[in-house]
Amino acid sequence: MFAHVTVIALLATGAGIGIVLTRLARGVAKRVGMLDAPDGFRKKQAAPVPVAGGVAVLASALLTLFTVALVDADVAAALTADLRKSLALLTAAVLITTVGVIDDRYNLRARYKLGGQVLAVLVLVVGGDFVIHSVGLFGYLVELGRFDIPLTVIWLLACVNALNLIDGMDGLLGTVGCVALVSLAIIAAIGGHVFAASVALALAGAAFGFLWWNLPPATIYMGDAGSMLIGLVIGAVAIPASLKGPAMISLCAPLAILVLPVFDTTAAIVRRKLTGRKIAAGDCGHMHHTMMDRGLTPSNVLKIVTVLAVFAAIGALASIVWSNDFYALVAAGGVVTTLVASKLFGHAELGLIRARVSKFVRKLLIGDASAWGLTIRLQGTRDWERVWDELTALADRMNIQSLCLDVNAPAMRENYHARWSSPTAEAQPSRLLQLEIPLFGKSGTPLGQLAIALARDARPLSDAFAAIARVIDTLECRAMAMVGSGGQPAAREEPESTIITSEPVVSV
Repeated sequence: MFAHVTVIALLATGAGIGIVLTRLARGVAKRVGMLDAPDGFRKKQAAPVPVAGGVAVLASALLTLFTVALVDADVAAALTADLRKSLALLTAAVLITTVGVIDDRYNLRARYKLGGQVLAVLVLVVGGDFVIHSVGLFGYLVELGRFDIPLTVIWLLACVNALNLIDGMDGLLGTVGCVALVSLAIIAAIGGHVFAASVALALAGAAFGFLWWNLPPATIYMGDAGSMLIGLVIGAVAIPASLKGPAMISLCAPLAILVLPVFDTTAAIVRRKLTGRKIAAGDCGHMHHTMMDRGLTPSNVLKIVTVLAVFAAIGALASIVWSNDFYALVAAGGVVTTLVASKLFGHAELGLIRARVSKFVRKLLIGDASAWGLTIRLQGTRDWERVWDELTALADRMNIQSLCLDVNAPAMRENYHARWSSPTAEAQPSRLLQLEIPLFGKSGTPLGQLAIALARDARPLSDAFAAIARVIDTLECRAMAMVGSGGQPAAREEPESTIITSEPVVSV
């Protein structure tokens, strides 16, 4: 049985060591130049902030486990009972933290970063046998068979990147990580999994200590080293913590505990995929961004996130205590519904999905004989609709087949997407002249891009390019006049976050 004094010892020791080591790491980071400097785009802190929290959290957790193991026989026995598992988790944690440090220092390309993540995950799966062999869901058992290792790798990578993506505001990752780790530790303790509970509590304590310096306004950041470390450990300890019997794992409780980062990641993928952007493309459409755009302060965002995370965790714990996955499902669904219904987050992404489904149904049932249009405000206040109406009217007169305006300007917190296609759109892509034009503001600030498709017909090529040039000139003139050179949002009478249309576009 996991003693209460052990829980207190791991959390208190971790927090104490975390406070001290994070303070030391902050000074070292300043001396060696490990700083996150403001760039005027997405990073708008007042001054450079040290990025060494991940190393401090890892060192604090390891030192906590070592210290408590010296005085607690149960923790020592759990850590040494299966040295293969302990060494694999240690190696993977050090490896992914190292990858994160390199990324924080040199900004690794996405594929190299993913390669490091995969290597760390494989160390866990192959070296430590952290493998999901079967999954229990609502009383049913699903044997994974030959897919056990691939699906386990996907699970661990999803945890790593979900926690990595949510790290965008002071105190946010630490808060979500602490709630998740403590919840998983309780689940592990209920099931008698002392190893998983000890690791989770030690890391949670270290994260608590880090939060002392990271709550708004933060004086140190965790960086990718810390966010990927916490994600990896959460994914790893969730496997033994959720064991029901010798091999069956129930993932409903861990998924409910991670509902906030999972929802944020899913929404980012939907948002980028349905707007034609790369999955790795950065934007300011994450959960904390949209909440602050609604007028909430960072402190209020943290309060809301904490309440929602604790609510989801309570549902997850209830599902374990009463052996009913329904409680976890209801809690996770309640969190998502609350965010979407209140328009704090997810409302714009839901609009994108509805528009795509509407287009598919119309094409399936009645064909696609009319022009189709979509305008959706993901973020911001400027009147892009007026510009878009002028562009589509101009395009219709010039026999342009389709337009796609994708505004993604994190520096100005503007995120707008619009698509239009002519009712006579060319069915053969080989006969289309297609261009993608990057757009910039007066000061060189990236605004996004405009994609144009024009049918290649009998008219001279110079006439086709002249038509395209006129559309581009019209857009740039209107955009520059609207955004100005200062990058400050203009006032808008109707700040509705999402506008969707699927009616035929009227020619002028």
